[in-house]
Amino acid sequence: MLELYTSEPNTFSLKPLMALAEKGASFTHHYFDPAKFEQFAADFPSDLESRLQLEREGPVLVHDQAIISNSFFMLEYISEALPGPSLVPSDAYDAYRARAWGQFLGAHFGSAVPVLGCAKYLKAQLAALDPAEVGAKISRIEPSERRAGWQALVDGTYTETYLESVRARLAMPLVRVEKSLSEAPWLAGPAFSIADIDAYAMLCVLPDLAPAAVNAAATPHLAEYLHRIATRDSMHAALQFSRTARPHQHFVPGIEPSRWG
Repeated sequence: MLELYTSEPNTFSLKPLMALAEKGASFTHHYFDPAKFEQFAADFPSDLESRLQLEREGPVLVHDQAIISNSFFMLEYISEALPGPSLVPSDAYDAYRARAWGQFLGAHFGSAVPVLGCAKYLKAQLAALDPAEVGAKISRIEPSERRAGWQALVDGTYTETYLESVRARLAMPLVRVEKSLSEAPWLAGPAFSIADIDAYAMLCVLPDLAPAAVNAAATPHLAEYLHRIATRDSMHAALQFSRTARPHQHFVPGIEPSRWG
């Protein structure tokens, strides 16, 4: 039995939905609302690894009772464990490149993009809830790094100065992505792969969150790349799991933003 737990199809939760659609896989979908802390419900699947992995509020895949977390590892698992076309490049060097991109994009965009998205959207969603209830729920989150990511949304950490420093950190990785796409249509080899699913899910929101950095003039190859992937059947299939019609406005704290000084 294959089950997938996601919030809105955006960033981390978008990735496995796209991968499963590319594979043509059948699965049972469970929706949760992280702004209501539904991922902490007693019946939500979790184990030590899923509680400690860096994305934490991201999707969870359950396959025959085995729990798979971390959205990039999930992409590899979906590609290899399920029937259908492989999403990992067949060439060994291209497969290495896909994994290298996953590590690079996770380190740079996996922390920055959620901060910008949470500042613009999740902060306001939490502010509309009962402050005492939100505070009580945040106070029970473990480990402390995970709790701090949520606490930052309500304690004034997200100042404009702080957010500007986050936007500035996008410059270097965006240059690298733009250069790569100027040389080839896909990030890891001649075909669409897990590297592109991983990249698209984090980059497609940047025209909204950092429009000065990602636009047709500043990043023309990236803009064309995002358009090509947005028209894929797998992207349309993933969006069918949205319950708000505004998936691009739903974010969760990312990779330990509390460690940033």
